[in-house]
Amino acid sequence: MSYRQWYAQLDVYDTIRRYLALLVRWKGAAPTRDRLFISDFYLANPSLLHLTHMTADVRRAFNSLKVAKPDQTFLKYPSPPILYGKMGGIQSQALHNLTGKGLLRLELVDKDQYSLSETGNALANGMESRLVLPTEEGVLHFLTTEFASIGQGKGGLRAVTGLRRLGT
Repeated sequence: MSYRQWYAQLDVYDTIRRYLALLVRWKGAAPTRDRLFISDFYLANPSLLHLTHMTADVRRAFNSLKVAKPDQTFLKYPSPPILYGKMGGIQSQALHNLTGKGLLRLELVDKDQYSLSETGNALANGMESRLVLPTEEGVLHFLTTEFASIGQGKGGLRAVTGLRRLGT
């Protein structure tokens, strides 16, 4: 019998679930496409948050989660920019699906801001415990509060994470 490994990072449906979880809990101004993609990247790969630059307060909040470092996990991760690039097509497709189904506020999408529509909020709230896995809860809270505040200044989020894609 042969087995096939499944990677949540490369699954459109799981990416949609992660987007719904991020957007339903997002604090403050609606995230840009870049911030949403990077936050999703770290929700799917929380160990890689150890490799980002954070202020001391944000780092303390992250360290309190006790997320395993990349070399202490079951998976062997490629470099974050390579994995982020590989996830790009899946993330774009998931975002297009959310937009096309009317789950995002279209007036904000045109301004490169992403927020759930009433229908999107109803779907996310209806999924309840299936939307966020128990192991994701702490990282999700961190990403939508403390992490959402970093990278606002010069250089932006890409400077603190080192993540970028060609053409973005």
